Amino acid sequence: MRPALSLAILGLSSLALAHDPLARRQGYGYGGGYGGGGNGGGNDDSSTSAPAASTTSSASGASGTAVSDSSTSGLRGGSTCSDLMCISGLVNGSTVQYVLQSKGGADLGWMAMGFGSQMANTPMVIMWPNSDGSITLSQRKAPSEVMPTVDSSPPRTATLDASASDLTGKLPKLSFTIPADSSSSTAQTIIWAFGNVKPDSAAVDATLIQHLESNPIQIDMSRAVSDADIVHLANPATDPNSSSGTVDTPLLPFQKKIVAHGLLCTIGFLIMLPAGAILARYARTYTSTWFTGHWAFQFAFAGPVIIAGVALGISAVETAGAKHLDDDHKKWGIAIFVLYFVQIALGAVIHYVKPTSWTVGKRRPLQNYFHAVLGLLIIALGFYQVRSGFHTEWAAVSGRPPISNAANIVWYVWVVLIPVLYFAGLALLPRQFRMERPHQKAPSDEFTQGRYSD
Repeated sequence: MRPALSLAILGLSSLALAHDPLARRQGYGYGGGYGGGGNGGGNDDSSTSAPAASTTSSASGASGTAVSDSSTSGLRGGSTCSDLMCISGLVNGSTVQYVLQSKGGADLGWMAMGFGSQMANTPMVIMWPNSDGSITLSQRKAPSEVMPTVDSSPPRTATLDASASDLTGKLPKLSFTIPADSSSSTAQTIIWAFGNVKPDSAAVDATLIQHLESNPIQIDMSRAVSDADIVHLANPATDPNSSSGTVDTPLLPFQKKIVAHGLLCTIGFLIMLPAGAILARYARTYTSTWFTGHWAFQFAFAGPVIIAGVALGISAVETAGAKHLDDDHKKWGIAIFVLYFVQIALGAVIHYVKPTSWTVGKRRPLQNYFHAVLGLLIIALGFYQVRSGFHTEWAAVSGRPPISNAANIVWYVWVVLIPVLYFAGLALLPRQFRMERPHQKAPSDEFTQGRYSD
């Protein structure tokens, strides 16, 4: 794809503005007619690009105000705000004009809205400013929670509105017009996304860096619009009538699998494995049957839970149509999963294969120490992996809001509590060593073999 010629679009936008009675008063194109043949305002040169995109180079000087002419009869619209951006819409006959405005909470990379309640298969309009002052409008669609690609035949063709866009100040805004449909003048659910990294190209098919945040949101476009409303709708970030219409939509199948994956892996790596390690640390100084409980926690209980959790994570990627091993969380997840089975195998070898250094001299073999250290390492990596999952990966791959900070608080408490409990048990080492001395009654072989952690 190639961006449309900036100056040609500018000229046609100015022509449309001159014929727009709503803009004529204050130089703002809200409610202006839908121009041209639906491919960027009628620019003949843009026929070489997809009809789903256009660019302009003169959005930095728009006044950002709007006053209607003598009558606003028939106009309807509304605005809504999320954490990072606000969206307003004005329905004027067969045309709807939308303004996407940053709230100034993060650098503007790109902004997007989609006409649906979820990312998958929703027609989207994505816009971003370029280094030369131009703006790119790209209409896209995605089959799942992946980077959307250019839609060469969108159901409705959007047209960049340069006169209503403004890249100056702390609250930059981008605007476009699109033909109205049956849902335009109703309360409806849309999706929004805000990225803080600009694409490296003005081309409509430029690669987008993952959004900073996205969510479905409700916008009511059914209310009648007054003269004062039009002024406010021109700048939705400062509109006193903007709603905060975040919608709590049901989880999609792949999102449910992600939730189950996270819960099971948390139980396996952060509860069962530490429990087995702590049990071994304390119980081995009092009873020769400690290994049974240790083995049960580390393999019989934790094994099925961890396997099911990892399998659900892989299935979630498949269901979402995303790529495997394309980020650190996925790569570390597989690595830790492999280490877990290495540790289980090592524990079995230590338990069933006893070197003469132990059977004769009662000297603890080197592999026992390695087994202990590896076990602690896997638990530590599990803590890291669980936090990266709920703190970073969830919002990045699910398209849902970030997890509550309550999860972070619980994680911090747990990451302190588990090491304290384990290392406090090291105070019992003298008792353990006394029981293992050769001149004393020999304990069961299981008493000192097959440890997950020491």
